[in-house]
Amino acid sequence: MNAKELIAIILAGILYVSAFPPFNFKFIIYISLIIFLSLIILQSKKNAMILSFIYGFVIFSLGTSWIFNSIYTYGNGGIFISSILTVIFILVQSSYFLIIGFFINRSYFNFENKLSILAPASFLVLIEYARSHLFTGFPWLIIGYSQIHTIFDNVYPLIGSYFVSFITVLISTYIAISFINRKETIHNKTILLSIILIISIIQYSKPWVKDSDESISFAIIQPNIKQDYKFNMSNLNKIKQKYISLSRGIESDLIIMPETALPIVHKSSSHFYRDKILTQANSIISGIFRKDKNHIFNSMLLLNKTEQFYDKRHLVPFGEYTPLKSLLEPLAETLAIPMSDLSSGASNQNIFTYKTFKLIPIICFESAYPSLIETNDNDYSVIINLSNDSWFGDSFAPHQHLQITQVRAMEFQRNLIRSANTGISAHINKYGVVLNKLDFNTSGIIQSDTSATKGSTPFSRFGDYPLLMLVFIIVISYVVRVVKYE
Repeated sequence: MNAKELIAIILAGILYVSAFPPFNFKFIIYISLIIFLSLIILQSKKNAMILSFIYGFVIFSLGTSWIFNSIYTYGNGGIFISSILTVIFILVQSSYFLIIGFFINRSYFNFENKLSILAPASFLVLIEYARSHLFTGFPWLIIGYSQIHTIFDNVYPLIGSYFVSFITVLISTYIAISFINRKETIHNKTILLSIILIISIIQYSKPWVKDSDESISFAIIQPNIKQDYKFNMSNLNKIKQKYISLSRGIESDLIIMPETALPIVHKSSSHFYRDKILTQANSIISGIFRKDKNHIFNSMLLLNKTEQFYDKRHLVPFGEYTPLKSLLEPLAETLAIPMSDLSSGASNQNIFTYKTFKLIPIICFESAYPSLIETNDNDYSVIINLSNDSWFGDSFAPHQHLQITQVRAMEFQRNLIRSANTGISAHINKYGVVLNKLDFNTSGIIQSDTSATKGSTPFSRFGDYPLLMLVFIIVISYVVRVVKYE
């Protein structure tokens, strides 16, 4: 490994991040992957692992730099502890890439073997899935997310975003091999034909869902209240007044307010929502803190003549709860992040009923987990996403988070309404297209209407399991061949 290779792998990591919001240079993901794969395929196992780790380190250092902002700005750990925790996080995320270098290198990669050509895509999807679920999970900067509104749009409701990752890496692998060894590429024409066939098939567009005849009239409120201002109790009345002012004059059936709109525990006896906001609409959805016995939940409230609640199921570590509490509680006490000792909601909860529709609630980080979204063939439904991305400041995170919700809308072919405290709030249609939005760090409202859809996409029925079965078969077969080779 020389200086040119080191510079190249750093450049590849920078290009990877450039494929995601707010840059959205989608095609660059291929250049990044081609450089990465071209380098490690020709390296020894040791050097391939080092280069793979550096690649991951650059990606997460740049792409998730907002992690530091969250810890430093809203915790009490100071710059030292914030830096240490951020570096540990980046190192953990980067370590997954060591698996790629361990198996994809000159010792094991066989240009003539079709299994080898499928291996990079399989291993990369496997580590994407692993880092999305292990240690509470971090499904961010998934390759497939970068390719929305490209030739792969029909794939999302069919097989999901991980398959887009798979085919993107497979194309990149084939091109990388053609640069390295044109002669051997000729022997793999079946792979090229398969790629062409897959891309051709997925261009067939089928409407998996049916639109309702009746529409929902709604208004999204984005107050743009900064986190440090929000949790200063002396500002509570001003915060309430901000919501009252924004809701005044709204002409919609449903007002939607962001995650944990008020920094206090909600009480059913409270008159704020009913007397001050509900007078502008027939129903309100708002994020709240809810207490039930000795537990406090990050919840979503649907208020009209009755109250319906949804409690957030997938909490953010340290921001909302302390993992391994007996071991890490001193660290949590040092950070002292407001409302960071919450309970997770029950795994099975009823989704909201609104008129003749179902409203599917997901709160903030939950939008990254499609398994938390439930649809069926009989109910017309819309996805409601409440978020508070003010934790991340003016960084890449709000833009990346919006893209993730676009992917969810496409996978389930459901219209999605998103209210975020400081942005980016949006009305997203079932094809993942942002119809209207409020930019980050602005306050305002979006008034519109949307239809609901019923029916199930193949992805909503089967999830990631078909692809995971394929990936596991390829990975196991490849590992067995490696073991025999050893």
